[in-house]
Amino acid sequence: MSTYSVTILGNVEECRTEAEISRNGQLVAIVFESSDGWHTNIVKNQSTLRSGDFDDAVVTARQALSHYVNRRGTDPPQGVTRGAFALWLMMKDGGNAMGVSLKDDKRQSR
Repeated sequence: MSTYSVTILGNVEECRTEAEISRNGQLVAIVFESSDGWHTNIVKNQSTLRSGDFDDAVVTARQALSHYVNRRGTDPPQGVTRGAFALWLMMKDGGNAMGVSLKDDKRQSR
């Protein structure tokens, strides 16, 4: 069992979807993908990280992020609220964001 946890979030300031890697409730790294590839920004001193478990957490973070279609923030929507922008960043390959379908509703109202 890993000593790290991974949390996915939409960072509207940086215009990207990120994975935060934490250990014992403290942020240790941020993983994200940009147009030039994957990045891991270490927040906590590397000497305190357990390398094997940490490497596994980075792989887990990348795998989780790969399902977010707007993770790189490419061609963001214009003129939307911060909340709508965050939902756009959190949209997954199935058309859902945080459990809410963002696909056009094809049902007719009655």
